[in-house]
Amino acid sequence: MLNSGTQRSWTRQRVLDAVTAMEWRPDGVIEVLTDDYRLVRYPGWALDPTFPAAQVTRSRSERAAAEVIGEVAARVRRWRRPGVAWWVSSATRPADTEAALRARGGKQVDAVHILARGLDGDLPDLAVPGDVQVEMVADERTFRAASMVAVRGWGRREPAPAALARELTETIRDLATWSSFRVVASIDGQPASSGGCTLRGAPGQGEPGQEKVAQLWGAVTLREYRRRGLYRAVLAERLRLARAHGAALALVKGRAGTSGPILLRAGFADCDTERCYWLALT
Repeated sequence: MLNSGTQRSWTRQRVLDAVTAMEWRPDGVIEVLTDDYRLVRYPGWALDPTFPAAQVTRSRSERAAAEVIGEVAARVRRWRRPGVAWWVSSATRPADTEAALRARGGKQVDAVHILARGLDGDLPDLAVPGDVQVEMVADERTFRAASMVAVRGWGRREPAPAALARELTETIRDLATWSSFRVVASIDGQPASSGGCTLRGAPGQGEPGQEKVAQLWGAVTLREYRRRGLYRAVLAERLRLARAHGAALALVKGRAGTSGPILLRAGFADCDTERCYWLALT
């Protein structure tokens, strides 16, 4: 479903080039960008039991892997963090970075698949149940519903009132320009699932605004409502709205045990795998 008649063929490499733009930069983040890696320290409000504060989201270096790992470890120790999560993929350089992490005691703790689907053909029929209602997050009521789902679903801290107010303002502003949007799905009148989408210009496109990539993010369904079609409803609505506002490709990171199978059935192609290693430093 990648090379389906868009202005330029969506090759695997073009998809992987677009993945870099999916990097999350929440309020309060500390970001260390070098020629060799991107190291991030996420703020406390963004953390959950499986989401560490210090993470290397990408590393591409001509230096020895051991040297780069040592440099990152020194930075993280100065932050007084117990360790660092290090993501590797087929784009990671040097090629032995994964082996070097294992040699230093790194343990694989997570993996996601990079999945992509062209949007110029028919959208998938996701068989959304009739008792599921999906709404755009466009006012305070729907924003608070989506925020509640995200906090409970991801096991995060409840944001402070000032942070919620700021995020609401940003959500409404982004929706006005269709740079980003969120949807929330309810069943039996209860908000139970939500997910977001950011629309960006495609990498390497000729004319600005001619092609967009829909970056799908943050989808979560409350545990007690899973397997009732809510994720499919959130996915279907994001794909519909993204295509209606100029997206030629949908891009998402999915896990094999949760969203991955649904996305594959919806016509997404598996372009790469990112693996996460936890390197303890205490």
